[in-house]
Amino acid sequence: MMKTRTLPTSTSLILVVGLLVLAGAFFVAHPALAQTELDCPLPPDWTPPSVTAEQVENGSISLRDFALVARDRFRGVSQGATGTGQLYSGACLVRQEGGPWRSGSTYLVQLTPNGRVRIHGKDMALSGRLLKPRIHLEILSSLGVPATVLANLVSPDPDTVAQAQAAVIATLLQEPDAAFDATGPSAMGPGIPGAAGYASAYISGRAASNQPVPIILLAGFELDASHLAQEPIDYGDPAITAKEVVDRETLKAFVAEAGKYFSRLQETGVQGAVLKAKIALRDPNGPWKHGNVYISVVDRISNIIVFHGGFPDRLELRPPGISRDAVTGELIIDQMLAAAASGPEGGFWNYYFDNPTDDTDGVEVPKLGYVREFTGAIPRADGSNLPFSFIIQSGFYGSATDDVSTLTRTEVEATVLGDAVEGLTVEFSRAIVGHPPNYVWSAVTDANGHASLTVSSARRVNGYYRARARNADGEVFGQWHSIPLNRDRRQVLELPLDGNMRIVRVEPLAAAKAVAATSGLAPNVPNPFNSATQIAYHLSNPGPVRLVIYNVLGQPVRTLVDQFQAAGSYQVQWDARDQRGVSLSSGVYITRLSYPGGVQTQRLLYLK
Repeated sequence: MMKTRTLPTSTSLILVVGLLVLAGAFFVAHPALAQTELDCPLPPDWTPPSVTAEQVENGSISLRDFALVARDRFRGVSQGATGTGQLYSGACLVRQEGGPWRSGSTYLVQLTPNGRVRIHGKDMALSGRLLKPRIHLEILSSLGVPATVLANLVSPDPDTVAQAQAAVIATLLQEPDAAFDATGPSAMGPGIPGAAGYASAYISGRAASNQPVPIILLAGFELDASHLAQEPIDYGDPAITAKEVVDRETLKAFVAEAGKYFSRLQETGVQGAVLKAKIALRDPNGPWKHGNVYISVVDRISNIIVFHGGFPDRLELRPPGISRDAVTGELIIDQMLAAAASGPEGGFWNYYFDNPTDDTDGVEVPKLGYVREFTGAIPRADGSNLPFSFIIQSGFYGSATDDVSTLTRTEVEATVLGDAVEGLTVEFSRAIVGHPPNYVWSAVTDANGHASLTVSSARRVNGYYRARARNADGEVFGQWHSIPLNRDRRQVLELPLDGNMRIVRVEPLAAAKAVAATSGLAPNVPNPFNSATQIAYHLSNPGPVRLVIYNVLGQPVRTLVDQFQAAGSYQVQWDARDQRGVSLSSGVYITRLSYPGGVQTQRLLYLK
């Protein structure tokens, strides 16, 4: 039995429209901006549009001119595309601030004819959701749909509704355009603040039904959650939910359940079903997302991310290849595809990545992922089938227990030489040619400028590194390059602030020090401290972990960790601030670590 729930996004207007979920967004790239890892690739034949959102913002062109140029461009690209990859190629650019299609409050929204958001230029988390009927009907009315047809859309008679739906499609296929304004009361209902802009329709191509598909394009409408209605959502009934993912076995089962759910929606042939499913997959109170566990989907044919439960604005509807493993510098997508191809049921892989939305996360925390490919076919109205192939991935923080023994590591004892060397944060990064440094490993110097840290990786630690020292304000006091580090070694370094590095000695690292045997806290470094201290601990078994700082009165002042973690070694920095970010007074504080099977405390001395 399928579980359903009512969320803020629906209407009774369900227009059966031929929309292939993998038909994505038909956009082109932005002007020649400085290319960054977040930019989308420019097609070789791309030319800048004649008008831009920035010109609307500064008043040099009208919103109508902007909307019509955008419509003509999107129509031309979509109808001339030869595959879904080409259709998707510029989808992310409509969301890029400073590109031609978005500037300030001016951006674009793509709608299906029944009012469901396909692309939102400012907030992709709203994609898949429906406009309130009042706004949707106002838009259709402005585009020339007769009042009698609008009334028939909400008729209790299915045949009457079907005829009205067909009339709407026929009107939109004429590619009308007009301003709309639902902010004031009308015969269609009371006004809704902010619901105004310019609407146009265009034919985007053909969908799974092999019929031409009209798309409604909105410009100048600052569409937010208050403009969306409610509808029942099919969550499926997964045997394993995101909340229940705690190890390899449950992670693998969770991905399998997501694959069945996604495949079932595709194979029903119900148009827009997968677009609507984004609501269920994104709901933090539903079965598909909990904390750092969520689903992402890549269309294997076009190699495009069609859904991302964690970072829709950054990653959804764009070619993968933004994020790199913080340790190896490899593209995470390449690691994922290799794991998917490793067997008929996919495979696991470990990677290092800092979740920018989680203040407790860092690149030093390993992630465990599982990925699997699913294939099937979407039935068409003419009796033919449209094949699909997609990859579903999920993961969670930490490595599985049996991965801990594969960690390679080296210990670094570094002494910064110079004036005012206490309280500096010394950070190390792999030196990878062509990649910006990612300072994964760090420690804070004591009064003598000494800092101890461990460089670890599930792959390799051998190679050249770079380092830098920063003060509490983030100012860089010294930088060092071409530091050779090797696995299973203890390396003692001198780091003068003038940039010259000296290797004092290199010695074998005792095997007993490679991985701690039991759970618990290690001594924080430095202690005493005057700006920040590193708190290290080890878990011999996976489970819920809480790391809390208390004052001497036993009152909690800061929670550093409160989540499920896999077995392994972890390190957290405390900057002597409370939960609100306010600097605390000097004195003794207590670290309390709660872990599966035990509790341990440790005293910290903070001296300003």
